[in-house]
Amino acid sequence: MELGDTPSNILLTGFTVLPVLIACWWIWISGRAYSVDHVNNSLSSVTNYSPAAPFNYKAAALTAVVLVLWLIAAAYVGHQDWAHTFDSFPPPGVRVFLAFIVTTIIVALTKAGRVLAINTPLWLLIGFQVFRIPVELLIHQAYLENITIVEMTYFGRNFDIITGILALAIAIYAFKKEISNTIILMWNILGLAFLINVVAIGVFSMPHNIQLIETDIANIWVTFFPFIWLPFVLVCSALFGHLLVFRYLFAQRVKQGVLTTQYENNGQ
Repeated sequence: MELGDTPSNILLTGFTVLPVLIACWWIWISGRAYSVDHVNNSLSSVTNYSPAAPFNYKAAALTAVVLVLWLIAAAYVGHQDWAHTFDSFPPPGVRVFLAFIVTTIIVALTKAGRVLAINTPLWLLIGFQVFRIPVELLIHQAYLENITIVEMTYFGRNFDIITGILALAIAIYAFKKEISNTIILMWNILGLAFLINVVAIGVFSMPHNIQLIETDIANIWVTFFPFIWLPFVLVCSALFGHLLVFRYLFAQRVKQGVLTTQYENNGQ
């Protein structure tokens, strides 16, 4: 299958530049997080981030290699004819996407995920999700150009822009003052739910044999390059960011439990 209309240069540039910028962000965060972890690798230090810590170029370079390969792999899939076929469920392109999702979850649960979670300022972990605002604006532009369906936009069933707006407000507050972990947890769960929602809309509006959402045009645009970077890079990055916030909150709880136990022991 092929795209019905030709996307504009604005759309092509946006979905090319934004994923690359997100990759650069992860490279920078890795270099900062691992510079701190080299000095203090303890869960009890939440967070260990220090602006004065030396940048870890080795960690940044390793992250860059992984992300470049990630981008290339996704782009390769987007150029394959089998990625645009929908004779089965899940379609071949979706199967590969699910593999990327599983990989994202695994990485978030490894030591690398822990280091990024506890050595990155909370306001940065939250503020990172602001990138979902320009993503939603690009998706809306894709709808205006008859590339995607209205259900994928904030005028349809996609509420992901709310996550980005709330992330901006919460990150600004967290930068200035301490914020309740309960508020962070509620926002993180809401943002993850909105992310799952839009992925489900994308998958079940594709023209396969279990299509649940009827559409005026075939919702196949995210299987083509550069739009394939939307699910394979931007969605995976949003998921990874949410998982890091969960790891941060878990580390905070562990720290508080340790401090409480120490206080009780000292009082006896």
